[in-house]
Amino acid sequence: MKTYYLTGKKIYFRSYEPEDVKDNVFNWVNDPEVTYFMLTGQKPMTVEALLKEYETLISDPRNVIFAVADKKTGKMIGTIGLYNVRPVTCAAELRIIIGEKKVWGKGYGTEACLMLLDYAFNRLNLHKVFLGVNSDNKSAVKCYKKAGFIEEGILRDEIYRNGKFYDALRMSILRAEYEKLNGGK
Repeated sequence: MKTYYLTGKKIYFRSYEPEDVKDNVFNWVNDPEVTYFMLTGQKPMTVEALLKEYETLISDPRNVIFAVADKKTGKMIGTIGLYNVRPVTCAAELRIIIGEKKVWGKGYGTEACLMLLDYAFNRLNLHKVFLGVNSDNKSAVKCYKKAGFIEEGILRDEIYRNGKFYDALRMSILRAEYEKLNGGK
């Protein structure tokens, strides 16, 4: 049994392990439906390549990455993290993938984002969390807006995927905005 690091209503965060790459992430990044709006998925990935990428990301002290698991089943459903945490500007990039399609549209992504924002602002003392998202990924944009993210700008024709170019949205949330939405917390 894995140890919970942070717990929510439907999910918990735990450490992200090499076995997770082999057992789950490998299938997700090679699934065209999961990666439809992502740069990941442009070519097939091997377990070895993913483990090398995992080692690079996990060993970087500027990154904090969690496995996201369903509380009822204990099954890993995705990953979420803060990348390139910047101590001077107190900012970091949020990245998330909910790879288990059975839980899509059920609020798991929103809950994961809110849990990570609480961690970012109340444990790491960050001032700003930002992200980039394919503008056509309507469910992801809706999730981020529910979590309190605000659109900052559009990067035109930034992503080439599925035989066409997509705009990328830059979104962010500041600590004060998060606190206002969460009753000063």
